[in-house]
Amino acid sequence: MATFLYIFPHPDDECFGPVPGMVRQRREGHDVHLLTLTRGEATAQRKRLGLTKAEMAQTRSQEMQDVATTLDLNSLTVLEYPDGRLAEMNPLGLEAEVAEHLHATAPDVVVTYPVHGISGHPDHLVTHAVVKRVACALRRDGAASPRRLAFYTLPPAPDDAERPSHLQHSPPALIDCTVPVRDADRDTGREALYCYETYRPVIDDHQPLAAVGDHLSYELFGEDHAPPLSSLLEGLPDDSTAPPLAPSSQAPDSA
Repeated sequence: MATFLYIFPHPDDECFGPVPGMVRQRREGHDVHLLTLTRGEATAQRKRLGLTKAEMAQTRSQEMQDVATTLDLNSLTVLEYPDGRLAEMNPLGLEAEVAEHLHATAPDVVVTYPVHGISGHPDHLVTHAVVKRVACALRRDGAASPRRLAFYTLPPAPDDAERPSHLQHSPPALIDCTVPVRDADRDTGREALYCYETYRPVIDDHQPLAAVGDHLSYELFGEDHAPPLSSLLEGLPDDSTAPPLAPSSQAPDSA
């Protein structure tokens, strides 16, 4: 069995797309951990609800606990960095927190956002940079974990599909893994998504799991797979003799 660690900046990031994969991994008996850097208190939804930032943070933290129960996560850690202000934080502090969590969970696979953050939110971009730097530093220093760094992403939308204009996708040449989604896993993921009662209008309006389609897509840092792998565990090295995480020396064909 393998260990997965998902790292995102906000409550609900894990449910706005990658959640069916988390459901599948737990169904298959793998350990799945979730680290969230903020409590999501700066969301505009708090004004609709008439909540202070402190009240919103408390409410969303409880919603995350409900998500963790629904998904049967092995652990949930919610840090208290300021929502919407990660770019103002000392990155060394963020890196130290992430590194500590990687040491504690020893994941085989770490999953976070790609360089464009999907939505382009500054907190998403900072999280990508911090996690990538920590993972690379650990492997440079000889750590056996993580063995793979995966960036959950969206593929280009089908011609007949509508997608919110602010969402960005990765080009097909950069997508190294496409994991099939079962209907039952999507249903459990939707159940977890609806734990976020404070976000119900946004969820109902955008239906984020509809953008996933029938596969989850990932970029794999420092790897180049064509055709894409069908599992985040496919092709993992067996031990710490794996080469350091680094960009592939062979650039993908631009055609």
